[in-house]
Amino acid sequence: IETGSLVKIKKHDLDGEIYYQNGIVISDKKISQLEMFPFVEVYTFETQAITREFGYSLEVVSRPSDEIYEANIK
Repeated sequence: IETGSLVKIKKHDLDGEIYYQNGIVISDKKISQLEMFPFVEVYTFETQAITREFGYSLEVVSRPSDEIYEANIK
């Protein structure tokens, strides 16, 4: 999972039903000592909010193109 990736976020409602939201990864992978697992920050289109998401709840829909990635490195 890398910055700029389009992802589906797996969520659960109050009844335990699974639903999905779409978002874009806006940060590199980080690790919090309290949570012990790597996470990324994701901007969710439906809620228009930035949330901290763990790898088990994300499915990559598309990766950013290499041209955009290389342009950001320079």
